[in-house]
Amino acid sequence: MNNQTSEFVKIIKEICEEEGISLTSFSSDFMFCLKRNTITNYIFGYQFGLNSASAHMICEDKSTTSELLTYLGIPNVEHRCFMSPMNMKYVEAEGNWSNILSMLNQYGTVVLKDNKGTGGLSVYLARNVVELENAAQILFQSAHSIAVSPYYPILKEYRLILLDNDIKLIYHKERKHLTGDGKHTLRELYAKEVLQHHITCGLCKEDADKILKQGEIYPLHWKHNLGQGAVPVYDTEETIAFPLKELARKAAAAVGIRFASIDIIEIEKESKLNYHNDYNHNNNHIYLVLEINSGVMMEYLSQTDDKSRQIAKQIYKEAILKMVNYPF
Repeated sequence: MNNQTSEFVKIIKEICEEEGISLTSFSSDFMFCLKRNTITNYIFGYQFGLNSASAHMICEDKSTTSELLTYLGIPNVEHRCFMSPMNMKYVEAEGNWSNILSMLNQYGTVVLKDNKGTGGLSVYLARNVVELENAAQILFQSAHSIAVSPYYPILKEYRLILLDNDIKLIYHKERKHLTGDGKHTLRELYAKEVLQHHITCGLCKEDADKILKQGEIYPLHWKHNLGQGAVPVYDTEETIAFPLKELARKAAAAVGIRFASIDIIEIEKESKLNYHNDYNHNNNHIYLVLEINSGVMMEYLSQTDDKSRQIAKQIYKEAILKMVNYPF
């Protein structure tokens, strides 16, 4: 995204002007130097000068984050790291392929992604060996390492923004979907949706002739990223929000991070998951930490509507004021 049209950049500049903070831009607005009185601090990309370098590096590495959370007994989606064949000295003697294949055999469907990627980019779903091999080859062309995780049918994916142990925002990401009426096929519903809303998400051809029950939901994308068509929904009931907040706080404390966005998924409980029920809102569902993001990116959120922009601006404002006031 061009930084000149970025809502994030506009918001940072607005906040600094309103709060009397001196702002100097570097690298085409990719880095900012903020000064007020004797305090100087920096924003680099979406990284604010509140987190330690170690916390940032842990969160940046999906498999390391997963290992740490598992060690501490915090429910999370397993991410297992596989080094690029170009870095053979770091790869186990038998190489990667047999171990990656064993994960597919174990889970049936797996997700492959750049171990340090963001925004849902370079993320692939593999349901068979051909898809697995294709995804791995594509990723290894550019990634130093990839993360492989089991695929779970996600009921909801939540994002929580945390600042110094205080949950500033919680919402779930609603994917574009079709809603059944008990009469029309998915093909017919999809055609109508394309004409009305010019959507680009695909319809699986194997499902095209299915007729959904009245009110039944059919997601048009398996990813939940706002940048790929999902929309934020803010009306989270407190009975659901409470365990989500507790889980997010524990995850943030585990990696020692102050300002972060934490993604948590809600899935149906499975017997192979050994986590206890502290984070359930009922006996059939369970919450798992998917990722902890040290870069707090609310670009797409702020573009949704004016309410969302004001929410993002207020959170960024609180973070910036902590950066330029002593003690931080």
